[in-house]
Amino acid sequence: MRNKVFISIIDEKGSRQFKIHKVVKRVFAYGVLGIFLLMVGGFFLMNFLMKQVQEIDRIKTEMIEKYQQAHLQNQAIRSQIQEKTNELLEMSQKVEALEEIVDFSKNVDNPKRKISENLDIQDRIFLLQIIPNGHPLKSFNKITSIKERLHPLKNKYGINTGIDYWVNAGSPVYATADGIVELARKRTSAKGYGRFVKITHAYGFSSMYGHLLEVLVKKGDFVKKGQLIGYSGRSGESAGERLYYEVRFLGSYQNAFAFVQWGKKNFDYLFIQVPNIDWDHLFWAVDDLRELQKLRQNSGEI
Repeated sequence: MRNKVFISIIDEKGSRQFKIHKVVKRVFAYGVLGIFLLMVGGFFLMNFLMKQVQEIDRIKTEMIEKYQQAHLQNQAIRSQIQEKTNELLEMSQKVEALEEIVDFSKNVDNPKRKISENLDIQDRIFLLQIIPNGHPLKSFNKITSIKERLHPLKNKYGINTGIDYWVNAGSPVYATADGIVELARKRTSAKGYGRFVKITHAYGFSSMYGHLLEVLVKKGDFVKKGQLIGYSGRSGESAGERLYYEVRFLGSYQNAFAFVQWGKKNFDYLFIQVPNIDWDHLFWAVDDLRELQKLRQNSGEI
């Protein structure tokens, strides 16, 4: 009797008794408890799964945003590449045009001409505008060859590269011809030419101005002949106040003295003093180059 439970049910028909074994009771209680625990566990499991789903959705959203950003960046990079490609093509066409202008082989079969007789006054004025000539200073004390002093880059004497203008610091320095600023060092150093400006001119010529106190132009600027580009000083490896000036043709040092003395009154002087350049062939397309210069100016390129 100990393991049995009696349940009495009384209704209008009388009373009835049922016997339930205690083991069944325990099983029922455990079943109810198990169902309750399953419900509680299911609740927490569902809550955990919902958080996981939300985290996955958040990561998915971030990945989509990153993909969209990467897609936009990719489009921007493609656009930049296309722009650079167009610039290179345009530059290539310009280089080809210039190469055609300076193609000396075109004049091989033609009889050699005299420079002074085949260039009119407009041609001469134009050449004096685009090829370095005259002094880069309006006044100075004296001029000496750089070979008379220690070369600021090679640290040797007797190297003939350019010339030194002995002039007070702060004197205005001017471009000796039209051109594009290839280099402009505005920060000085204890060695070399210190602050300097290098200008690329037409026909492969270039000029450089060193030991400056101040530089007024920047790389890529177009400068006109006579334009102020800086002030003389003693920056770099210089023992005194001066301006270093040099002229090159296709990278080779030229006689800077001849170029600074060249002008309208002695137009043939340069061609006699600098015979290593084939001036006849160099100037065969001066008319075409002058027209090209006008077109570039009219189009606003320079």
